[in-house]
Amino acid sequence: MAQPSKGDRGILQRKGRQGWWVRITHNGREKWYRCDNKSQAKAVYQRLKADIREEKYFPEKFAAKQDLTLRAWLKRCLDGSANRNRVNETLYNRRWSLWFGRQLLTEITTDTLRQHQRRLQLKMRPRPAQAPKTWQPKRMWSDSTINRHFAYLKHAFNLALKDGKVMRNLVAGITFFPEVSKTRFLSDEELTRLRGVMDLKDWQLVALAVETGLRREELFSLRWEHTDIEVGLLTLPMPKGGKTRYVPLSEQAKTILRSFESWARSPWVFPGLVDPMKPMDSRAFLRRAFETALKRAGIVGASWHTLRHTAASRRIMAGVNVLAVKEILGHRNIQTTMRYSHLDPRHLRDAVNLGSLAETVTKTVTDGVREERRNVQPVEYMVRPVGIEPTTLSLEGFPSRSEHLQVIENHHMICATTWHIMPVSAWRMANKWPTETTAPPAASRHDTGRRCLRRACA
Repeated sequence: MAQPSKGDRGILQRKGRQGWWVRITHNGREKWYRCDNKSQAKAVYQRLKADIREEKYFPEKFAAKQDLTLRAWLKRCLDGSANRNRVNETLYNRRWSLWFGRQLLTEITTDTLRQHQRRLQLKMRPRPAQAPKTWQPKRMWSDSTINRHFAYLKHAFNLALKDGKVMRNLVAGITFFPEVSKTRFLSDEELTRLRGVMDLKDWQLVALAVETGLRREELFSLRWEHTDIEVGLLTLPMPKGGKTRYVPLSEQAKTILRSFESWARSPWVFPGLVDPMKPMDSRAFLRRAFETALKRAGIVGASWHTLRHTAASRRIMAGVNVLAVKEILGHRNIQTTMRYSHLDPRHLRDAVNLGSLAETVTKTVTDGVREERRNVQPVEYMVRPVGIEPTTLSLEGFPSRSEHLQVIENHHMICATTWHIMPVSAWRMANKWPTETTAPPAASRHDTGRRCLRRACA
């Protein structure tokens, strides 16, 4: 092996091998490069040393690839996807390929995606040819739809980041639009109208969706082998969330399933119209039967997912526990189910009454009455208010009947402690005076007055 000069320690010839070799050692890792001559080896060595100083060494492992377009990477992600919702993924893939498919992954910037997000938000539907004068322009893309598209793109860039195709996720710097939570459900009157305009077989499918609360894909991909009518249980092997879920069946749901005859010719509960060995196309059913029936019934703002909201709302309004509704619908988070809790007539009512002012006011009034009664003292401990109380009500002796009639005005008696007005007739009844001409015995006159005042002030 030839000894390299002091300035070319990484350039040398290896024994038994042709050409000149460049040896680079960085962070404990060694790599050899073969060159045809020494001049070429010097140039390669100087370039690699410059890459080490600029922290760009080993680009084949750490740097981003420069020859991969967004369309090619999205196709690769879709081919390797195992998600259950491949229909929407295919739609998102096709749209992103049309928008930025020819650009390389490294050419796309966060600012470019942010501008495209804004353009989608401002894009309006074209005016129809025979639109009325009262026609109002509507947005073509809702905020939730835009968020779903960018969420898929963010997932694709996360995969590219893990595979070393990009240095960072470009969608991570984009703020998603806030979404308005909608809980539209059908009332009893709307369900009656919808049933009146639908065919019986089509209505049974809608009724089963309300009875079970299944999602659209879960309902249309239901198999007879996953249906146990006798036990009253549905088994969903691959629902949303990736975990097997069990849905109990109501008596009405059992009746609807028993009325179907597809078990004799297809493994699917709802077989396809053309090929019974395939499940029914849910989108075709919506266009053919459901959406048409909504228009004929005059129901606005409803979709197929509204049936799932209807199933949850009817159970909540019937008094079913929120946790039970969560298990029936298969929500992973209780917060998703809590948006129906305001429909419960008992919701928070008991909790609000516990802290109500009614209890405090009632307790205060009751305590005040009790305190007033405790403060009422017998006649022998009462003190006459000077200048206010009539002299005949003093403690110096109860007045006689003649003196009593002189003091009374307007046939009323005044209580010495609370100044309550007491009718004369009640006074006579309390002291057992039968007539105005009958006077109490002289010996018990003072005691009778005390007993009367106690009863009047109690």
